[in-house]
Amino acid sequence: MSLFFLDQQGPVAKIDCLSVNIGSAQIGQSVTDKPEGNTNLLVPMSAVAEIILNQEVAIDEKSPIWMFGWINWRNLAIPLIDFAALQTNQPCKDFASSTRILVLNSLLEGHEHRYYAMISQGFPHTLRLEQDTVLEAKEVAELISCVSINIDCEGQVLQLPDFQQIENHLQEIPPQQ
Repeated sequence: MSLFFLDQQGPVAKIDCLSVNIGSAQIGQSVTDKPEGNTNLLVPMSAVAEIILNQEVAIDEKSPIWMFGWINWRNLAIPLIDFAALQTNQPCKDFASSTRILVLNSLLEGHEHRYYAMISQGFPHTLRLEQDTVLEAKEVAELISCVSINIDCEGQVLQLPDFQQIENHLQEIPPQQ
């Protein structure tokens, strides 16, 4: 199993990623594993514009339940989402002061958000996946929305986000008033 698909000109020898803790969620757990409480995403660095500290959020009552609201980033108002809440279509959770925010580059067209932000509990950890890194797809009872695959990377279970599904959900966000 290889994740070196991001470069359309051919395979690359290594790719830098982040392991992002999105908090407690029972999302796509392995059939053989017990739910551990915290879910980690594998996010390619090429998708990340910046990691910032917790920001003041402008709440928008018209936004979907999985969206915290709007934050200001580099003179832009961008939507702030709770990935775990998006997956389960549940209301956002409050991660308090330990929160970091990943500002992500929009990869698709069809919505007006060039950037969007995602909550991370604590600071994401960097991972460098080499071409020979052993990655195994984890058998799961059911993949939840917005996840392409669950991966065992050197003993750590990570979920690879499905950015197309995430950005399809961004279309549900009304423009900021």
